[in-house]
Amino acid sequence: MRHPAVAGAFYPSQKAELESQVGKAFEKAAGRPKPSDRHDIAAAVCPHAGYQYSGWVAAFSFARIAAAYSKPPTFVIAGPNHTGYGSLVSLSSEDWETPLGVVKNDKELGKAIVKNAKLIDMEEAAHEYEHSIEVQLPFLQSIYAGSEVRFVPICMAMQDLEAAKDIAEAAFKAAAGLKREIFFIASSDFTHFDNAESAKKRDAYALDALKRLDEGKFFEQIRVRNLTICGYGPILAAMHYARLKGCRRAEILKYASSGDITGDFGNVVAYCSAVFPY
Repeated sequence: MRHPAVAGAFYPSQKAELESQVGKAFEKAAGRPKPSDRHDIAAAVCPHAGYQYSGWVAAFSFARIAAAYSKPPTFVIAGPNHTGYGSLVSLSSEDWETPLGVVKNDKELGKAIVKNAKLIDMEEAAHEYEHSIEVQLPFLQSIYAGSEVRFVPICMAMQDLEAAKDIAEAAFKAAAGLKREIFFIASSDFTHFDNAESAKKRDAYALDALKRLDEGKFFEQIRVRNLTICGYGPILAAMHYARLKGCRRAEILKYASSGDITGDFGNVVAYCSAVFPY
């Protein structure tokens, strides 16, 4: 069992307070989730900063997920490695606990993903203190309260195109082989520590490629413009997975920054919620 690493820091450690903060994030964003069964999106991009800064932006993606799936599919969640611990690409096989309860690991799917991949190791060190995947879970537990949420967490220290495609293709093949319905979530913040106007201009280059589902152009913009998008590898994996599922575009649901909360637009971190419709 992996116990919470950032409860009390990135989000509240008490159940009632956490439920309240998630609820307020939805109210500030797209409103309370309205569960439905559109099954019309394959993947999403969600930010992973402290809930007080990015939770309301993340809520746009999670509300859209709820509208697509009234019952939870298995969520494959890829996040960047901020700590430097563990393997280059690490898949956890443990159940994860949050203040809202336990999220079950889909061990069968995880083993199949590793079997179909070239670069993924099954190990826990990369996940022990990492926040980028953990902060997604209370949102899923909130929208699927009363249902068992299952997931597979993948932490990426290696974030190039090869690693991203390896993860996406392995997840696609594993799900097909097991006849498992899955949904891919990429955990990422956008430009870090720039003024809001500059951040928006710089991120626009990457967002244009994201909207067109152009993986090569997206990765090129990261390198050429030295963009500080921390989870570009997970985003690339989500883009490739979406393409494998037949998607041809992404829809930007919300782009904002920490300045929208703090009032300090001179030094911000930017956030984006996006989905990949069929």
